[in-house]
Amino acid sequence: MKRFTAYRRNISNRDTHNHYQKNADNEPQFEGIIWTDGTVTLRWLTSCSSHSVWNNIEDCLNIHGHPEYGTEIIWHDSEPPEAWLQKLKEKNSV
Repeated sequence: MKRFTAYRRNISNRDTHNHYQKNADNEPQFEGIIWTDGTVTLRWLTSCSSHSVWNNIEDCLNIHGHPEYGTEIIWHDSEPPEAWLQKLKEKNSV
C-alpha cells in the first residue's frame, strides 16, 4: 500500500468550492491509499466527507490531481508514482 495526503493550498482564493467542499489551505483536503492491486481509495476530509474508489492512480489524478491549482500531495510510504510526476511536469511546462 502507498499512503498519501493532499492539500489544496490555493483553494481559498477560488470561488469553485463552498465551505462544505473545502478546508483551509493549511489543512488536508483528502487522503488516500493505493492498494497493492493498483486500486485507489480517497477519503475526503471536508465537512461533507465521502469516499471514492478509482481503478488506478492515473484516473484518480486526472480528476483530483491539480498541481496547476496548488494541489500538493505528500507521499508517505514511497516515491511519488509516475502519474503524479507527469502532472508536475505538465504544470511546469505550461
